[in-house]
Amino acid sequence: MSESQYSTQNLYEAAFCLCKGFKLAGKRREGAKVVILFEGENVQQEALGFYNGSKVPAKDYADSYRTLKDFIFER
Repeated sequence: MSESQYSTQNLYEAAFCLCKGFKLAGKRREGAKVVILFEGENVQQEALGFYNGSKVPAKDYADSYRTLKDFIFER
């Protein structure tokens, strides 16, 4: 996976990446779990901000979370 691609199973981390403006590149199922794929410049580095206390607007984060839940459960 290149520096411009990133994947995660963590819905909260994915919502953070979506808030940061990274493009949803797709999803893949791994058994009962879903892996969410992102594309964008330095996405891997920016995703670390989720674990290092980087902030995003609360409303944007909640909206991104709901968007991702819909994305995961669509067929």
